[in-house]
Amino acid sequence: MKLCVFIHFSNDNFIPKYVQIYLKELVRHFDEIILVTNKRAIHSGVGELHSKIRLQEVTNEGYDLGMFYKAFQTLELDNYSQIACINDSNILFNVLDRIFEWGKVNSFDFWGLIDSYQEPWFSSHQDSYHIQSHFLVFNKKAIELLPGFFQSLNLNHLFQEENKKLLRRKVIDKWEIGITQYMVKSGLSVGSFYDSKIVQLQNNIKKDINLSHNQYASLIESGYPLIKKKIIMKNRWIMDFLRPRLKWDILLLKHGHREWKIVQLIQELTSMKK
Repeated sequence: MKLCVFIHFSNDNFIPKYVQIYLKELVRHFDEIILVTNKRAIHSGVGELHSKIRLQEVTNEGYDLGMFYKAFQTLELDNYSQIACINDSNILFNVLDRIFEWGKVNSFDFWGLIDSYQEPWFSSHQDSYHIQSHFLVFNKKAIELLPGFFQSLNLNHLFQEENKKLLRRKVIDKWEIGITQYMVKSGLSVGSFYDSKIVQLQNNIKKDINLSHNQYASLIESGYPLIKKKIIMKNRWIMDFLRPRLKWDILLLKHGHREWKIVQLIQELTSMKK
């Protein structure tokens, strides 16, 4: 059985359309989905969810790491051949068929959508290569290692961290970089659909960067089906004036799935930005 743990955080009392769109696509690729979200009174959007999806509300501790861990603790691991951890930090505007077909053919133990070699100054790792944590897939061997990985972390200390900036750095270091390095050092096969080194070479980029932040237009033009929510929500007018780029809504209209309600998606995201 294949399971997706989808992580969603919001202060609103509804499940937004962009999350429903993402979940509707994931239903096509997984037998079961757990929608893990922070505890709040949700008044609308739940009724529209597919029968494969069950809601789990948790206390927001440790960002994605905490939410995934809490869902993971409820699972009978022997039941699953694949467990994915995917979050709502990106907006999905096209199908994931190519990505999952690639995953089947390549049979990596642990894989994702895009990798990164970017090394933050606070990294505690000698090698900071990692699969970006917004889209992670654990196959059988990797699932078996997850309990040991969680035991290696001081999760209580992490959950008690009140400084949001420090907590974010710890989660990036221990979770986003840490989980990939744990799998690599355990001898598992690791890969990503988009190889950042190849993309950088194709775009003549010399320095290791976060491509989904800094080269999102090029990625989307090449078939990347996601755009980071931060790109849409942040006011980037100064940067866009100095270095003009294609606007996010134009990119979605051009590359969004023709049978999806992309205009409505853009309207929702625009209203959220305001």
